[in-house]
Amino acid sequence: MLMKSILTLDIGSSSMRAVHYDTAGGFLHSCSRGTVPSYRGDKCVELDAAGFVDSLLSLLQESSVYTRKENLELLAISVTSQRSSVVPVNRQGEPLTPFIMWHDKRTVEVCRKLQPYEDRVYQKTGLRISPVFSAAKMTWLRQEMPEVYKNTAKMLGVHDVVIHALCGRFVTDHSLASNTCLLNLATRQWDQELLDIFSVSPAHLCELIPPGSVCGGTTSRLRERTGIPEHTPVISAGGDQQCAALGLGVIEEGKLKCTTGTGTYLIAHTNAPIIDEKKRFLCKIGAIPGSYNLEAGLLTTGTVYRWFFEQFYRNGNGSAEIELMNQEVLTSPPGAGGVILLPHFEGSGAPHWNPQDCGVFYGMNLSTSRSDMARAVLEGIVMEMGENISLFRQKLGTVSQVSISGGLTKFPAYNQLQADVFGSDVVLHANRESTSLGAWISAAVTCGLYATHQEALHAIRPPGSERIFSPDRKKTESYKGLNARRKKLYMALRSMTG
Repeated sequence: MLMKSILTLDIGSSSMRAVHYDTAGGFLHSCSRGTVPSYRGDKCVELDAAGFVDSLLSLLQESSVYTRKENLELLAISVTSQRSSVVPVNRQGEPLTPFIMWHDKRTVEVCRKLQPYEDRVYQKTGLRISPVFSAAKMTWLRQEMPEVYKNTAKMLGVHDVVIHALCGRFVTDHSLASNTCLLNLATRQWDQELLDIFSVSPAHLCELIPPGSVCGGTTSRLRERTGIPEHTPVISAGGDQQCAALGLGVIEEGKLKCTTGTGTYLIAHTNAPIIDEKKRFLCKIGAIPGSYNLEAGLLTTGTVYRWFFEQFYRNGNGSAEIELMNQEVLTSPPGAGGVILLPHFEGSGAPHWNPQDCGVFYGMNLSTSRSDMARAVLEGIVMEMGENISLFRQKLGTVSQVSISGGLTKFPAYNQLQADVFGSDVVLHANRESTSLGAWISAAVTCGLYATHQEALHAIRPPGSERIFSPDRKKTESYKGLNARRKKLYMALRSMTG
């Protein structure tokens, strides 16, 4: 009897991973390929699209070899990916340029000219006008590459390219589309007014489907090139951050996830769109059909800790020990001896959204130590997150639990600091996978293995398997006072810089 499996494809900004899971969510096998973009100057970030497809096919071929070797029956391929990168393609789906990556900044001037429409765009899409999102890139391509534009059949994201390579259809799901600035949150359809604002043709966009839908079956051409069986169902699980939220159990109101990497993504589940009158957070469609996510992105968090580490903890040989810095953090008291950090080293994201903001250490004196500064970095990062969590608490009424992930969660003191600042239980799962597990949950429900996303979640994360960090209420109150000082500092500096 063949053992059944689900293959998840997790496409990130610097790598793609294929992970096999069994029908109970048990890990079987993984392989990966690099997808590192190229950087030209301080604005251009591109990825060779043809090379990307070749890497994808190579990855699938390796996965297929494993499937045959282990005598597995492949139930489905579930796809999740990074969001908002764009590539124009011809009618055959062949790329006409490299991907313009999500963090490319060539569209800054386009966005500046479109700023008068931002309130309208935010009300309809839950997004601000930003170089990050897809629509501005499509506008830029039309203006700056007219010859390419004339030959363009579709404007695709990374996710859409993967789906087309698998099953030959131009399809995207609502969660990916809600990262474009072109999808109406209320109708879940492409919006003509938005298309007019960004000068995008509806013919260039993909067919829309709910997340968790079967896009089609794999093609005979894919079988010939990779060995993946023809007609294998292909499921669009959703955007990577939405799937990560699902994989971390953010499936009901009051639960949040906080992932700290280079930057930080905070996501809260909600059952209906919530639009903020001050545009402090974003609202997108979640990985569970019918759900929505409130999202707050912080631009520089883990990367600031890495910067401080590299600048202040290198020895004479040029090497450094992260453990030394972590241990020194523990020697500095809560409040870091009065030192406050504003972690806006590349401008600020949520809730301020000011590209002119910069990083600041404040409150230093001759007794300030390196360990105080290191602790101030962590406290500044977490208090910035906490400001957004407080905002979510205002909008949702409660925050009962925050699930955490990312590299810094290997440091237990950082996890406890989050609990103390947030004033909520913080949950760390032993299995650090979240994005690919979210894609597995989506596919497991679609394939009928489980009746609900909750059942599938409990199969892979049974209650009691997590570690919970509970807040120290005295420290929570102390950090409230420190955060009030931090906010006053920020507002004073902003009034000086305009």
